[in-house]
Amino acid sequence: MRERSPEADSGEEAVVYLAFGSNLGNRVAAIRTGVEVLRRTGVEPEAFSSLYHSGAKYVPDQPPFVNVVGRFRTRLDPRQLLDACQAAERAAGRKERERYGPRELDVDILLYEEREVVEEGLRIPHPALPERLFVLVPLAELAPGLQVPGRGPVERLRDRATASLPVEERVTDLGAFVAERGRMLDGALEEEGR
Repeated sequence: MRERSPEADSGEEAVVYLAFGSNLGNRVAAIRTGVEVLRRTGVEPEAFSSLYHSGAKYVPDQPPFVNVVGRFRTRLDPRQLLDACQAAERAAGRKERERYGPRELDVDILLYEEREVVEEGLRIPHPALPERLFVLVPLAELAPGLQVPGRGPVERLRDRATASLPVEERVTDLGAFVAERGRMLDGALEEEGR
């Protein structure tokens, strides 16, 4: 039986998009741990993009990242969802380090329905979305035609970022992401035992 927080049934069900990234340890396993922790708190996965490989954006002297974007359904409000994402990061072993430094798992709220949220410590849509190919490419793959509130179609954001950002920030498709352990992955990450 799934564990659910009392808050999980407090509101209307919402569709949310979350970005996962990891560059330490078993990267795909860390992402899977995050997905499972979210599932147990009432954040139900619906679909995922492919896995993508990218260099670190803001602090380049660190290992490369594996990224994926997922579409989820939840009854948690945006603040509760942020708390659940931070709990998922901790469950995957994330430790406090320098900002934008290496991390076992990073989980960002990209979109929460069509809502725009501006609160202390929480902004939705994610404010850095237009400058992050490692998020825009998988988001456009997962949800072509998606409108980003206040910013327009995700494909247009992706195309602008592709044209304006350095070639070093391009991402590489690594193949399908399977959220459950024990199933084979296509692509370049099979050797990591995921």
